[in-house]
Amino acid sequence: MKSSFISSSAIQNAMRLTIRQGQNQMTKATMEATTGVYADIGVSLGGNAARSVDFSREVDRIDSIKSSNSLVTARMESSQLGLSKMKDVGDGLVSKLTALQGSHDPGSITVAVQSATSALSTMMDTANTMVNGEYLFSGINTDVQPLSDKTTATSADIDTALNTYATGLGKAVSDLTGDEMETFITSTVEPMFSEANWTDPTTGWSQASSQNMTSRISNSEVIESSTNANSEGMRYFALASVMTSALFSQDLSSDAMSTVSKQAISYTTKATSGLVTQASQLGLSQERVKKSNDALDAQSNIIKNKLVDLQGVDPYEASTLVKTLETQLETAYTIVSKIQQLSLVNYL
Repeated sequence: MKSSFISSSAIQNAMRLTIRQGQNQMTKATMEATTGVYADIGVSLGGNAARSVDFSREVDRIDSIKSSNSLVTARMESSQLGLSKMKDVGDGLVSKLTALQGSHDPGSITVAVQSATSALSTMMDTANTMVNGEYLFSGINTDVQPLSDKTTATSADIDTALNTYATGLGKAVSDLTGDEMETFITSTVEPMFSEANWTDPTTGWSQASSQNMTSRISNSEVIESSTNANSEGMRYFALASVMTSALFSQDLSSDAMSTVSKQAISYTTKATSGLVTQASQLGLSQERVKKSNDALDAQSNIIKNKLVDLQGVDPYEASTLVKTLETQLETAYTIVSKIQQLSLVNYL
């Protein structure tokens, strides 16, 4: 009978190999128990790995669209706040002008002029609001401040035009009737705030684009996601304010003053109505973004469920495997430690 001898060194090396393999398995099992998915998708899924990559890419694409939609929503919400503020200021101006219709004393006129000036200043400041480095009311020209205050120059043009108009009628400005003043306002002052004059590169108030920003909120849906300062609402707002300041400073008859008040109220009302229309259009876009996000969430959940079915591991099984490997490694460490302590000296 022949005896075979196995050295302690061979046993120790074999145990070290076992420990190394156990540590690798331990790392993989721990990752799977923690993440709930296979540690190595390619090895575990084989030919289905391509499907896993496609599903993951689709989830990332949906997340990217939703992230973009968040920025779009923030821009529209800020725009809505601005439009609401301008409307409230416009409503206040209407109240002041309505009160003036019953009294044309110097004190009331001064209050009306101050109210018009303050309202225009608020409108200008709000229209020039910037959020996240973009001007809200510049249309697609988001890097350009939309409005510049041309009150002084426009008021001077109105004064000159009024004197010319009165001279043409053979009258002094103070002798103009209400009907004559209405004709002057509608034929001379109002056209100064047409979109063409408003956006004139040299003399105009606005450098905003009349083309609004558009945003893709889903695979197949694109919306207008901004508004601009070239709208009727803002132009009529400036018209009412500047006209009030310029014409109330003239020596007008009571009849002509009443006409100016009436026209200013009319223009301010049109301004607030235009601002409400802008807000409504943005509101429709906001609703579409919300519905798009709901649809994207549903798509994402479906795909994530498919990914779980494809990539998912049983967390209890993975945890059990981790505990088993821990026990095996502890046993292996103990054996290696015992072997390292073996010495012939102990048996001599």
